[in-house]
Amino acid sequence: MRPASLRKVPVSALVTLAVWTTASTQDDAVRVSPVVQVVRKVGPAVVNISTEEKLENPFHKTFLQAVFGSLFDISSSSGAPAADSLGSGIVIDGRGYILTNEHVVLRASKINVRFADRRKLAAEVIGTDPASDLAVLKVEGAGDFTSIALGRSADILPGETVIAIGNPSGTGSTVTTGVVSTLRRQVKAGDRIYADFIQTDASINAGNSGGPLLNVRGDLIGVNTAIHSEGPGVSFAIPSDRARKVFEDLLRYGEVRIAWLGLDVRSVAAEVDPKGAGLPAGASVRRVYAGSPGDRAGLAAGDVIVQMAGKSIFSHEDFDAAVSRLKADDIVSISYERGPEERVASVTAGDFPPGLAETYLSDQVGVDLADISLSLRSQYPQLPDEGVIVTRVRLRSRGEATGLEEGDVIRQINDLPIHDMSTLRAAIPRMVGRGSLLLKVARGRNSYYVTLDMS
Repeated sequence: MRPASLRKVPVSALVTLAVWTTASTQDDAVRVSPVVQVVRKVGPAVVNISTEEKLENPFHKTFLQAVFGSLFDISSSSGAPAADSLGSGIVIDGRGYILTNEHVVLRASKINVRFADRRKLAAEVIGTDPASDLAVLKVEGAGDFTSIALGRSADILPGETVIAIGNPSGTGSTVTTGVVSTLRRQVKAGDRIYADFIQTDASINAGNSGGPLLNVRGDLIGVNTAIHSEGPGVSFAIPSDRARKVFEDLLRYGEVRIAWLGLDVRSVAAEVDPKGAGLPAGASVRRVYAGSPGDRAGLAAGDVIVQMAGKSIFSHEDFDAAVSRLKADDIVSISYERGPEERVASVTAGDFPPGLAETYLSDQVGVDLADISLSLRSQYPQLPDEGVIVTRVRLRSRGEATGLEEGDVIRQINDLPIHDMSTLRAAIPRMVGRGSLLLKVARGRNSYYVTLDMS
């Protein structure tokens, strides 16, 4: 005998309930799109980063200030009190390693990380790479942290759908979507030039800096950086292949090591066909350093590199971006043109040889430098206590074009203080392959920053 409760329910009502339940289930299945699935998968690995910042340098603009411009009121006046800085980060290792933007933690005196489950933990900086605007943090806690591994960015397709996630307030994920607009973008931000960015129209605001850029499979293909100050619809992300190298180098060495091929290249001016269409011609080898990996592989001055590791090379910037993904002992295939003949070389990357430091600097920048001696102090009054002095500037060199003069004292290169020639030699390997260098120069009683274009 049926229970009384069922005897009171009309058959038509049961049919309606069944139809509604089925329809509701189907509707839910439609609503749980690939984007929703990616957010559910990755959201717990996206964290909020807050810092207490000591704003002591009135001259140095952060990447954030330079890119965002007047869209945000970010003060950098000397003597200002500590200020909160907010950004996002990605847990990419369950042991508590977090990847974020360098500008998020720049000059931070204290860093806190808030997780999606509301836990708040102190973090320490493992290392930073200002040239890539990346930093690695470490938090300590019980058990493993939810993480997402870095994917591959080599096969990103212009036009494919991407998802940007951030955690700007520490209360959960914010999500935007868009498409890949273009690849290998170069961005000038204040005094720095950043190369090899992914450009997307997914909206990224200040608090989302450092969060993940993902494809519809949920692969982490980039680290969101900032929006363009010219307006909405233009955002940038650092490719995951570059982020992987930065992460591994910072953990292993405490700094990023640029692979050395021993090739000094320049962009080849575009040729013009009879119809007037520009034909990008590659990167021309200006010099091959004796005994270098490129020399051993048979490359020579005058060769034009058109492809590396299966990717087309259209310019000096493309070449530098390809090299930046390499590490010592990696073997890379290089296709190049020598006159009408096209050749292929297999080059084994190495580390920059320390003994080449001063020769490389003189060749690339066109200046001779020395320690500040007593005789130089008598020749150039008001010299600072530390730094290296410019003793010669070659005509038509990068140093001359930048405005360097004899008697100038270089105090800092990028974020590396230069005390003397010894610290300069140690800093030069970190200059190799950079699109630009930020110099702090003392001239008389005044100091100023100048960008040295290395392209």
